[in-house]
Amino acid sequence: MSLHVSAGFLFQTRSTMRTPAFFLFPVMAIMASCGDSSLTRTLPNVTGATGEVVVVMDKASWNGGPGEAVREQVSPTLIGLPQPEPAFNVMPVNPAGFRDIYVAHRNIIIIKIDDDKSEPEVVFTRNRWAETQLVITVTGADQESVAGCIRENGEAIRQSFNDAERERLTSWLTQSAGKERSVVNSEDNQWEMILPSGYKPDFNREGIMMVSAETPSTTQSVIVSVTERMTPAIACIDLANLTEKVTSAEVKGPDGGSFMVIEKQIPVSCRSFRRNGTDYIEMRGLWTLEGGYMGGPFISYAFIDEETSRAVVVTGFVYAPREEKRELLRQVEALMYTVKKRAE
Repeated sequence: MSLHVSAGFLFQTRSTMRTPAFFLFPVMAIMASCGDSSLTRTLPNVTGATGEVVVVMDKASWNGGPGEAVREQVSPTLIGLPQPEPAFNVMPVNPAGFRDIYVAHRNIIIIKIDDDKSEPEVVFTRNRWAETQLVITVTGADQESVAGCIRENGEAIRQSFNDAERERLTSWLTQSAGKERSVVNSEDNQWEMILPSGYKPDFNREGIMMVSAETPSTTQSVIVSVTERMTPAIACIDLANLTEKVTSAEVKGPDGGSFMVIEKQIPVSCRSFRRNGTDYIEMRGLWTLEGGYMGGPFISYAFIDEETSRAVVVTGFVYAPREEKRELLRQVEALMYTVKKRAE
């Protein structure tokens, strides 16, 4: 991770996430072994609130190195929120008490100390005891090796929980939307995003659209824009400039004389990753009104459409001055990642 200033923006950058050494065992259903062998017992729905992680370890480990590593890696203070909020709320559970509703929890980390384990390992398991569940098991010979393994794979662990939560929210939003879609037309093709219940179009013009959901105390918005043709790679500074070009022109303050820009006194975080065969760059930070007093968190990502060489830029932001914002922003992020090219 590095920190640098470019064109007035303060960037905190991360390279593409390294793939850790782990095994992935998808478990889709439990086969009934009694009676008719063709019977399949479906998994229950997950329990727990969005953003929660159950941590299964004994008291000694929780108070020692493994517990410290989990708190440090799984629930650090999030960058890009106006007030301190952890990435996840962690709930320690003693192994003897790991049963009932805990077993079906949405996100679980299990810590195991095994004297015979020569090398520590991390195992990621989908749908182990509940549908859409993610269970991460970290095993090592002692507390020190387990703690080191958690720190070595901390970003992968945290991002896996983030991805799992986003996938659950995206599924829920898609069901809420039904067949409703918001479509942006560009010169070359069309891009669509689901339009969940509660969201309304703000505008839709050639190459750009915006949708929002508003309550008396919150606003959640997403802007999708298709830009001019660009080089194959988009850097952090490119994404910052593309994002601010759109928000400053399209998002105005209540008096009409102010407009949305990226807050430049607080670092923005950038990461690059690959998704469905396409290279993405993502930015998180705070927005503010130039000439006004409103502000809040935002997420922006971009990728190059290989067919047209145009950049597709998707920006989501939240305004909720009296509310915690982590989960509001997570909901916006889930909606952002439903953007896809419209089938002809």
